[in-house]
Amino acid sequence: MLLSRRATALVHASIVQQLPIKNLFARIRGRISDRILGSVLSSPPASVAAYNHQSFPIVENLNYDFSMEKGVEESQVAPAAKRQRTDDGPATKGAAGAGVGAKEHKNGAPMDHRNQKGSGRKKKFDVRIQMMRHAVKRNNLKFAINLFRDLLEENVKMDTSLLNSLMYLACGAEQWERYARGLPLLTAAEAAAEATEADGRPGDAEADGDEGQQQQRPGGQQQQKQRPGRPVMPEVPEPEGPPPTREELVAAVDELWSYMKTAGLQPDQGTYLALARREALQGDPEGALQWVQECGKKGKPVQLRLFHPAQVGYCLRSDVEKVHAIDTMIASHSLDNTEYEFARLLEVIAAAGTYAHLRAVLMRMQTDLNELAPSTVDYIAAFFEGNPAAQQAFAPVDQGGCPGVAQRPAGAGDTAEASAGPGSWQWEVVRDAAVTETGWCAAADASVKVVDLEDKDWEAFVTAIAQLARTNMGNRAADFDSYVQWYERNGPYDILVDAANVAFYAQNREGGGFNWRQVQHMYELLRQRFPGKKILVMVHRKRTQDEVAQAPGVPEFLGLLRRNKSFYYTPPGANDDWFWLYACVRAKHNGLLVSNDELRDHIFSLLRPKHFLKWKERHIAHYSYVSHNPNATATAQLGQLFKLELPRPYTACVQQLAESGAWMVPINNGTWLCVRPVRAA
Repeated sequence: MLLSRRATALVHASIVQQLPIKNLFARIRGRISDRILGSVLSSPPASVAAYNHQSFPIVENLNYDFSMEKGVEESQVAPAAKRQRTDDGPATKGAAGAGVGAKEHKNGAPMDHRNQKGSGRKKKFDVRIQMMRHAVKRNNLKFAINLFRDLLEENVKMDTSLLNSLMYLACGAEQWERYARGLPLLTAAEAAAEATEADGRPGDAEADGDEGQQQQRPGGQQQQKQRPGRPVMPEVPEPEGPPPTREELVAAVDELWSYMKTAGLQPDQGTYLALARREALQGDPEGALQWVQECGKKGKPVQLRLFHPAQVGYCLRSDVEKVHAIDTMIASHSLDNTEYEFARLLEVIAAAGTYAHLRAVLMRMQTDLNELAPSTVDYIAAFFEGNPAAQQAFAPVDQGGCPGVAQRPAGAGDTAEASAGPGSWQWEVVRDAAVTETGWCAAADASVKVVDLEDKDWEAFVTAIAQLARTNMGNRAADFDSYVQWYERNGPYDILVDAANVAFYAQNREGGGFNWRQVQHMYELLRQRFPGKKILVMVHRKRTQDEVAQAPGVPEFLGLLRRNKSFYYTPPGANDDWFWLYACVRAKHNGLLVSNDELRDHIFSLLRPKHFLKWKERHIAHYSYVSHNPNATATAQLGQLFKLELPRPYTACVQQLAESGAWMVPINNGTWLCVRPVRAA
């Protein structure tokens, strides 16, 4: 009766307002759909059990055509599934669409417009698909699998992206490794803290084939906009009861993988990652490695995290040879190790490796990484404290001893005494070792040194920058080529000034803006501080054409820069970051960038971390005001406005000190681990 009264009211309103009859029927159908779906979907089930006994329809009649003018009510729009488009353009209703003007197949049968190419056919929307994705984000495997089985029973098609998300969850999500190792699971807060500590470890993304999307941590709730015409999604509950066991996870992955094969879905990187993790859960690193190889055979890009399940499995077996073989495979795919991959090497070496193994890995880490997570450093300490092979360092060099350590470790008297054999010396681990601003470490009785890129790395780095710059600039790549030619004629330059960064420093205030006077102060400071260095000021071209560029003193300053060949403006539409980065890297060890930019822009993530991070550590000078007076720009003597914060006189990376043979390992909490040779008791 309620619907009848509502329909009657709509008929009356249409007569009064003289609405077209098709709009009338559209409004009636909309009201009926709202009433039916509102009673089913408006209130979420009270529990998982309640949901499992509730049937949600596949919503076809809500696929509205929203191509009409704005302002038309949703209930006035006819469902797209009920409308057909004719050759004449207007839409007709129901069976009428199969009459005159309807498109036909070759055999003369009428063809529904939804099957026409480019007709904008809309897929059936099933609210349970969206609910499954939210179940993945809430880490509720039981709920997600129940939804999957419901859809499977109703022959609802599911794609690879959705199945990858479910398989990601079924492998243990971000805690798959704790499952594989048999460790207690973490709470959401503990998992977030662990991820923060492992700063260099690649984040785990939802394995849906889209490698650029970051997976939300378990327990998070991601807000999504409600699309018009779709029912309100019932809230996905938090997981109830104990977490699934390892056996339950494996069974769930098997069930999902079986569906993918039966449905003919093509696996991608996310699928292979889930299958490799499944093997790790079963303690089968050989099987995990086979999925890596299968991914490569299928022509899919092999990513670092695809190797992780096999690495973990072999670490648990203390199989040094196999972990090193995987390390070689990673290099064969032109991939660079991150801290995670190095940590697996250190883990297996600490358990069953030799000193030669450890030293080789630490020397690679010196080149590729900077500060390390405490958990990574613990493996280094564990080797020296618990692996008898650490004593090999004190043997003669031809017997595997370390040059320098075997001959004269810290505190040795003469060479003969120092070379008395492995039994004369031992390693001592000093945690929380202090390093002064000058690099001196009392525990090691020596100073840590500057470690910069090697010559071959400089060439590879500058080539990569130039290639990315040209790609980034597209059809304007010739502008960058012109800049390179200009640099060849006038370079190299020792100091590069990011003029925009300097000009806008502390200008986030009333009356602030691009300040050429600050750039002039910085240039004069650098000339006074480094009289023999060539300086290059770089800025966007538009800054030379602004009104502020005509302020008193600015034209004269720009003229001075041009006469000294100390000025280059980047062309319109170009990212000046590529220009000053190229110039600074071309200067190799002598290059210094003056900027407070933290260089977190996404473009820098395109560069190899082993090059970019080491360069960033050594070749950026920050600055600040000498005085906190906001009016100091106008009153300070030229060159006295700023103070520079130059890079440290040492590099915070793993290094062995030649004077004592001690190993110095920086930790990302600001402390150091010192492992020094001392006389045996």
